[in-house]
Amino acid sequence: MERGMWLKSKRNWEDGYTVITPQITADGNHRWPFDLSFPIDVRFFRFGGRNRIRMNRHDYSELLCLLSGELVWQIQDRQVMQKEGDLIVIGSTLYHRPWASPGRYEKAVVLYFLPELIEHGDASGEAAEYLMPFRIQDAAFPHVVPARTGIAVQSLELMKLIHAELPAITNRSRLTVKTYLKMILISLMNHYSDYGKTHEVFERRQAAIQRLGPLFDLLEKHFNETMTIESAADVVGMSQSHFRRFFKQVTGQSFVTYVNHFRIAKAQHLLATTEKSILEISQEVGFCDQSYFGSVFRRLVRTPPLQYRKVTSRVSVNAPSLQSDTQRALIADPLSQP
Repeated sequence: MERGMWLKSKRNWEDGYTVITPQITADGNHRWPFDLSFPIDVRFFRFGGRNRIRMNRHDYSELLCLLSGELVWQIQDRQVMQKEGDLIVIGSTLYHRPWASPGRYEKAVVLYFLPELIEHGDASGEAAEYLMPFRIQDAAFPHVVPARTGIAVQSLELMKLIHAELPAITNRSRLTVKTYLKMILISLMNHYSDYGKTHEVFERRQAAIQRLGPLFDLLEKHFNETMTIESAADVVGMSQSHFRRFFKQVTGQSFVTYVNHFRIAKAQHLLATTEKSILEISQEVGFCDQSYFGSVFRRLVRTPPLQYRKVTSRVSVNAPSLQSDTQRALIADPLSQP
């Protein structure tokens, strides 16, 4: 099926921000609700609008085929452009997030799977080869597989076949899904065969993330308390200068920026789901000064807190009418959505 046919199909495109952001934990780990007995999923997302997804990483492997427009990906501290028809390959150790141009919503088909799906029962060592493209990703890795290679079109068709088999509850359907997935992975293995990196890249990055684990645990429990560079560095046993470099190398953001993004994400949830005052919310998420909270919120969300509350509250109140208008238009023609 061509991209145009996917776009025009009668399908409910989910908002990527709404689905993904609530699942991101303090350590920036996006936890996808897999069926752990067979951890693979195919979803249909829109990216864009007012909100941007927090920088995050995940334990699963991700393939995203872009059906319309362009997405800019922040991967660690660099930006990568994905154009219509391209496939992007994201492993489990790099912090990243996508966003669309202002005022646009771009459609994408996303495949998520845990490496255990391929590794389970593997006695030959083949799993390491299948997963190679996801485990050699360093700071220069070419994440985008251009449309001209033909790999994206092939992968898109196989994603469609995988989606049709899910949830895979019989042995036949599970074998079928794994076969289609391996066909995608073989194409990627061939595409990246000349990229001269090793699995040691993956192991080093995993170790670096684990070293920051105690700090992420502390942030989850005490994000509303003052946390200085000095105290954060002490938690992981580093000097302040080493900690600054190390944290940005691992997450792609400075510690202060990371904490602000985390706190603002908490504030967005409270603004949308409670009637607490702006002052109460600013204090609850760790900002002692409401003015500073408003400044940080506007910079990261691109709208003032009160306006954000009005918009999200209106969406909540008008949910039935939005379902009947917006969703109906989306099903009729996804390209018509703003």
